[in-house]
Amino acid sequence: MTPEQSFSRWIKVALSAFFLLFAYFVIADNYMPMTTEARIQRYVVPVSARVSGQVSRVHVTNNQLVEPEQLLFELDDSDYQLAVQRAELALNRARVERQRAQSGLEEVEAEAHKARLQVNEQEREAARIARLHRQGHMSQQQLEQANTSTSQARDALTMANARRQEVVQGLTAAGIAIKQAEVALRQARLELDRTRVHAESRGRIGNLQLRQGQHASAGQPLMALISEQAWVSADLREKSLRHVQSGTPVDIVFDALPGQVFAGHVTSIDSGVREGQQAADGLLAQPVNSDRWVRDAQRLRTYIALNEEWPPLATGAKATVQLYPVDNPVLHGLAAMQARMVSLLRYLY
Repeated sequence: MTPEQSFSRWIKVALSAFFLLFAYFVIADNYMPMTTEARIQRYVVPVSARVSGQVSRVHVTNNQLVEPEQLLFELDDSDYQLAVQRAELALNRARVERQRAQSGLEEVEAEAHKARLQVNEQEREAARIARLHRQGHMSQQQLEQANTSTSQARDALTMANARRQEVVQGLTAAGIAIKQAEVALRQARLELDRTRVHAESRGRIGNLQLRQGQHASAGQPLMALISEQAWVSADLREKSLRHVQSGTPVDIVFDALPGQVFAGHVTSIDSGVREGQQAADGLLAQPVNSDRWVRDAQRLRTYIALNEEWPPLATGAKATVQLYPVDNPVLHGLAAMQARMVSLLRYLY
């Protein structure tokens, strides 16, 4: 074989390999997509105190596993103890004021009852004198005096009723003051209880930036609580997700665990990305200008759960995800081969 023939053969072999690989990548991208843009994610809850104060004691260490309601740290509660005592004194004072108002109500009710009896007595006396006056046994002056006494008794009754209404209003105000004092006491006790910060759920402490003597402001994150509930988020081109849906099986290869392949399934796919969100700012739309002939493909985030127990990997650990969107034994075998090959290559990189 001449050198020209050998060169021509190698050219044909290279072109054939190129077209075969090109066809393979097109088929793989549509029917057995893979992405290296994947990582483990967990819920990370910033932990902060709901009241301000100086840290008196820290009960946990960084990366420690904690259980729900486990004590994390405490604040100096001296000021909050005094606030509870002040609230208790205010409540006692309000109760004393209500008792005083209750006693005053009993007193004015007795006065009103006495005035009512006196009115009844004066009315009967005035009626008797009026009857005797008509019979000629009583003078006009005596009749007028009886009527005047009746009017004075009625005025006294009106004044007694007014005083009773005033005392009733004071008693109502005293009851409201007690309610307010009880609310203030509950608030003071709640703030005292909040000087002891507990874990809301099971998880692991991360980014602990807390020391004894440090001042903690209300709402200031002091540590992170990393939940044990985990999932894998994978970013894939939207074209590659045409045949992917919830429940699609996947294989996952973690960079930290070379040679191992984990089975999982798709739980959901994001319905949008931030670039597609139009700001409601009252301004006109600003189209994106690009002079690139081939633009970057849009990627959508896909969420994946494992079908087995999660390995002990850190939040943010990177992974490679191989999807099996079509039920074809040939494509399924090629996709499985891709996943195993990547898992072996992780030994090198």
